[in-house]
This record gives sequence, C-alpha cells and structure tokens, in this order.
Amino acid sequence: MKLFESFRPITVSSVSVNGQTAGIIVMSSSKPLIVDVGAQSQNTPSSFAERERGNVSWHTLLSSPGTKTTSLTAGIATCPPQGTLALHRHKQAELYYILSGSGEVEVEGQRYPVSKNNLVWIPGDAEHGVFCNDNELSWLYVFPEDSFDNIVYRFTSEVKGLAGKIKPNL
Repeated sequence: MKLFESFRPITVSSVSVNGQTAGIIVMSSSKPLIVDVGAQSQNTPSSFAERERGNVSWHTLLSSPGTKTTSLTAGIATCPPQGTLALHRHKQAELYYILSGSGEVEVEGQRYPVSKNNLVWIPGDAEHGVFCNDNELSWLYVFPEDSFDNIVYRFTSEVKGLAGKIKPNL
C-alpha cells in the first residue's frame, strides 16, 4: 500500500457577498457542499447545560450524518463578554480562526491574546480554554473528524473533582 493511497484532498474556502462571509464551501472527492452560515445562525445554538463548562454557544455547520461530508467537522462558536469555554481536552487536534472580538486562548497553561483574523492550532489532548474580554468573541472551529459526536470533551474541573472522590482499594 502506498503511503497516500487513501488520501483525499479537501478544499475549504469562504464565500463573500458584499464583503460579508456568506458561507463555507467544502469540496471532497465526491461533490462540494455549500452551507449558508447566515441561515444556520438563525437556528437555536447548542450550549452546555453545566455552567461550570462555560457560557459559550455554538452552531455546528459540518458534521456527518447531518451533512454529507467526511474528514472534517466545523462550526462557529460565540462567547459573550467576560464569558468562557472552560479548560478541557479532547483527543483530536483543533483549529480556531477568530472571526470577531478579542480574548485569550489558554493552551497547556500558557495564555495567548487573540483577535480577529488570528488562527490558533491546538494539538490533540492539549488542555485548552477560551476567555473573553469586554466584547463578544466568535471563532470558526475545525476538527479532523467525520462527526461532532466523535469529540469527547474532558473538562479539567470535572476530572479534578472526580480524582478527589476516588478511594483506593487497600
């Protein structure tokens, strides 16, 4: 088997209408898919029921089986002023492309200031979180995964809380 025998190139680009991002085009080896980001943002966003996980909300735009796409899961997350996405991990690497606002992204204990047009790469299993300033922060997130359902979030505060409840068998 050749090293790249099963490699399928994927092209991702944004579509602009009157200077505003109108959608995202993803092309796989079968056919492209155009997602109307504006229409998706009219749907009720997802959020965590547990407030200690943060008050971020998100719209997943690409994720099978909801979309006929493979290899990538993508969406737009929004954090309110002074909001957070609590420190967490997942096995997949992740990209953040900052669409608007400013804040900080913490990766493995180091905080980095971010603002519009910044791209952040987060290695798989790296502890990370988002901390907003006085304005709303929005970012495009991308995972190298077929479905958002395959992303298992492990929140640091929950893991630490669980560790104190485990009693060794003596």
